[in-house]
Amino acid sequence: MQILLLVKQSLGLKMECYRLSFKAAFHVDSRGNDFYEESNTFIHSDTLSAAILATLATVSPEDVTKQAQSPSFRISSAFPFYKEVYFLPRVLSSQAIKLPVDRLREAKKLKKIQWLDTDLWKASLSNPQWAEQINLSGGVCQGVIASKSDHLPERLWVEEERPRLAIDRATNQSSDGKLFNFSRIWFHPEGGLYFLAVFTDEASQQQFETMLSILGDSGIGADRTNGNGHFTWQRGKNPGLQLADHHKSVALSLVNPTPSDCQNGWLDESAYKLISRGGWVGGSGLRKQRLRMFTEGSVFSKPLQGRVVDVSIDGMQQKVYRDGRGFFVKAG
Repeated sequence: MQILLLVKQSLGLKMECYRLSFKAAFHVDSRGNDFYEESNTFIHSDTLSAAILATLATVSPEDVTKQAQSPSFRISSAFPFYKEVYFLPRVLSSQAIKLPVDRLREAKKLKKIQWLDTDLWKASLSNPQWAEQINLSGGVCQGVIASKSDHLPERLWVEEERPRLAIDRATNQSSDGKLFNFSRIWFHPEGGLYFLAVFTDEASQQQFETMLSILGDSGIGADRTNGNGHFTWQRGKNPGLQLADHHKSVALSLVNPTPSDCQNGWLDESAYKLISRGGWVGGSGLRKQRLRMFTEGSVFSKPLQGRVVDVSIDGMQQKVYRDGRGFFVKAG
């Protein structure tokens, strides 16, 4: 199924775009180790895939095992948008910035930028002077988002912290005197997160969209019983990207390569970063196995297939999987 999907991608399978508008704040664990003081401001592909499959398990449990091992969809991570401006993670090969002498003092500020609008992102793939197109006085939001537009809001999101009493996972009882700060992200009313997806067929897409609607009602991330993570969704326009073929490509998802991906020279001319992913199995008090993955924005000479990995540990009643299949777009 996965090999077939990759072939279909190279033949021009349609890429769909989904926009998530949040009706409440959300918290997505940035470390997977009970570090609630910070929340990611975007949602990694493995988290989003797991949330869709967990929703499927409540609606159609007889289908979830097969889908978890070989999902009929392949998705990117969910990235920020504002109105019709879509932002992408800065590619790892764009870290070396060339500036004219009169702008060298701006280098430190430019290095902190994590998100680029699609025009800047495309320029960063091949133009060493791409950063000259950024207007730091009006085209940068929160110090980490850059756009050619001068009409960005003052803040696209706000992080809020609230004190909480710790709960013991094993007993589900409060721990006296153990307080921590719980971080939540509020998005601008005209902003939110979007992700890209491809499907094996129309029926798979319809099922996916049904699960996405249910997930929006139930919420994504932590503390959903208190109303966090609720969203509505709508289809958006493709931000001008093309699915990768067999040439230089950029990862827009987390990726755990298959053995067949790791052929001689597979890292030649690449630029990548690794992240360790862990976390808990909901309602069990048990941790998943940690897994190293390539991050979004990693660049390779050709797309990696990636794989779904069993991250179960002894003592678990059911298998637990992490989606490490790659979602790649052309790098130019």
